[in-house]
This record gives sequence, C-alpha cells and structure tokens, in this order.
Amino acid sequence: MLELKLTGLSNRTRAILGALILGACACGRAAAAPYAYITNQGSNDVSVVDLATSRVVATVPAGRSPAGIAVASRVGRAFVSNPDSRDVSVIDLTTRRVVDTLPAGSGPVGIATSADGARVYVADWYANQLLVYDGATGKAAGRVAVGHAPAGIAVAADGATVYVAVRDDDAVDEIDAASLRVRATIAVGRHPFALGLSPDGTMLYALNVVSDDVTVVATATRRTVATIPVGHAPYGIAFGADGRRAFVTNQHAATLSVIDVAAQRVVATWPSCDYPEGIAVRGARVYVVSWMEDALCIYDAATGTRSAQVDLGRNPRGFGLFLTDDVPGAGRLP
Repeated sequence: MLELKLTGLSNRTRAILGALILGACACGRAAAAPYAYITNQGSNDVSVVDLATSRVVATVPAGRSPAGIAVASRVGRAFVSNPDSRDVSVIDLTTRRVVDTLPAGSGPVGIATSADGARVYVADWYANQLLVYDGATGKAAGRVAVGHAPAGIAVAADGATVYVAVRDDDAVDEIDAASLRVRATIAVGRHPFALGLSPDGTMLYALNVVSDDVTVVATATRRTVATIPVGHAPYGIAFGADGRRAFVTNQHAATLSVIDVAAQRVVATWPSCDYPEGIAVRGARVYVVSWMEDALCIYDAATGTRSAQVDLGRNPRGFGLFLTDDVPGAGRLP
C-alpha cells in the first residue's frame, strides 16, 4: 500500500489528502472486473471466478446438486438453488462463505431476485409453486401456485412483475409481485425452461427446449411477436450491454445462436463448448458454462472467437444471473 509522509501539513490539508486517497481507492474498486459465481452440480459447490484474471479464486461448498444461481450485488449475496437437498444456500459476496441455508420446498431449480435484492424467488419444480423470500433476512415471504414443472424466472426491472416458465404446460405464468397472484398464463413453445427479459423490459424471451425455438412475447400485450428457430435444446440467454443482440446457448448442438433483437432473427450461429448451459455477457466478452468440459468458456462478443477457458468444478450449470453487478430485467451493465 502507498504510504505518504504528512508531517508538517495542517490538519485540514491532511483531511483533504486523505479524502482524495480514499476516493481514488474507491474508484479503483468500482472499476474492477466482476466475478462469476458458477454452480457445479456434480461437485456440490460454487466456483468463484475473477473475470479480470480468468482464474478461480474460491470454491464455496453448497447443498446437493446446486443448479440455479442469482447474484444480488446490492445486498451482497448470492443465492443458490440445491434441488437434491431441497434448499437454498446464501453466500456472502465479501467473505465467500455460506451464511444461511433456506428450506425450499421439494425441488428448487430456477432462482432470481428483484433488482434491489429485496426479494428472492425460487421455482419449486416438483411442488408447482413459486417460493418468495426476503432478500435481507432470508425469511419466507409467501408462495404462489403456478403451472407444472416451474423452471426459469425473470423479474421486471421495477420488481412489479415476475415471470415463471412452466415447462410441462408449454407456458409462462405472469405474477403480480405485490399480491403474489398469477395475472395471466401465456402460451409459448414446447417445454420452456429459461426466460430472459430484453434490457428495456418490453420483450420476454422464452427458450423452448423441445421445439428448439425462442418465443418472443410483448410484455405490454402478452402477445407473441416472433418465434425464432435456434439450435437443439436452447438453455440459456443473455443480452449485450446495448440490447441489440441476444445470445442463446444450445445444449445438444454445442452452439451459440446470435439473435438480432430488432429483426427478431438469428444472424449468426457460432460453435461453442460442449453442452453449453448458463451464459452471461459483459462488455466485449461472452461467458458460457460448459457442463461436459467442466469449464467457463470465454468468447469475443463480436466474432464468436474463443479466447480463454477457466476450469471449474464437476458438471457446472450456472443457471441464472451469475455475474456480480448483474441487474435483473435490465440486461448486463457495460
């Protein structure tokens, strides 16, 4: 750490210099690259990756078969769904330790938070319900009966609306976050699993793993505006910082589909790692979680060129928003 000799200076000058030093340090921390928290279903833990160095800096034990992840930087927590131990692990982002374990029905899979981290939503796959928790205390805050086999969750930026993919009903349930009631059920393609909201919140994207396409729904009208064919078994979706492109992982095709959001069509298909699942975009990079390669694969967001790989635990999934500073319903921060 830099040391300064302040002898001979007035108290006021010392205070000013101290404030400047602290401000510079704070700016340096704010500008630092984010971290990725990747669930490893086969090794029952979470890999913490420093994206500045492309290295694993911590491995955090979780529950059994962790799958879903929701990083809520604004409350300093990451929430991990563990289907086989039927609970949610709460990780402190500063200490990188599990600080709480929440009971979560009979099979928690999808997980998401509101943008402010005040609420945590968990899809209970076997019990056909959405569980709600207080993000600060971990206390149960309610539950909502939904359709069959709820999976992916998306939360509007204002926190007022929650969307849940109900896989076996070929639909998405739209939930009022205040009353915790289903407002509407929206028909989509066959077996939707993951959901994504466009950065401006006007379009909902449902990834249909059996019909190999993406249903695009206008959130204002709940009407389908496009059905976009992609690769085999689409699993994860992420948007570029400018909102112009969406990137979809295709599990069984080992590819990425690049969607032009304005045209609502695939403009490129890139080869990817084997069995790609979770995905995130930050700046000029696309981060893809590979179930079969036990790795986080890093690509150039403009060309699809693979630039690096980070070894993770066994059978990683990264299902959800896994980067620090991600904002639900508002795309990725640049």
